[in-house]
Amino acid sequence: MLVEKIPVARRGMLFKCMLCGQLCCSLNPEISEEDLERIKRAYPSFKPYVSPEGKMILIGDNGYCPFLKNGVCIIHEYKPIICQLYPFYPVEKRILNSIMELPEDAEVVKHGSEEYVFLFDEECPGVGSGDPVDFKNLLRRFIEAKPYLKSPL
Repeated sequence: MLVEKIPVARRGMLFKCMLCGQLCCSLNPEISEEDLERIKRAYPSFKPYVSPEGKMILIGDNGYCPFLKNGVCIIHEYKPIICQLYPFYPVEKRILNSIMELPEDAEVVKHGSEEYVFLFDEECPGVGSGDPVDFKNLLRRFIEAKPYLKSPL
């Protein structure tokens, strides 16, 4: 195998957002019009950074999310979809199988003719706490948000 260890989500995996902003708030994600509308419900005067390519990016003057205050996300219930989905990212199972052996208890979710497994950021402090992750719902939300997601691979 080409890769020894990539963190792959397991069946029954737990997650709860700790609202810490330690990792997710440095992603500088591209946001959608829907994300912007949701944020503006809470912060009507918010204006995202617009890149030279015309993409709306969630980044503040310090390089981090402008909604990270005193180490806490202040827009948790309004945050962009990419932020809501962190620390998980789906990958087609066949692609991951080509570079590593998957654990027997890897969470596998079908969508159409494809099967997906989820990678995750094992540094996120919410991993292993809270409720079981609904990976089917997570995959559906990723597919809806796909135009705005950057792949970690």
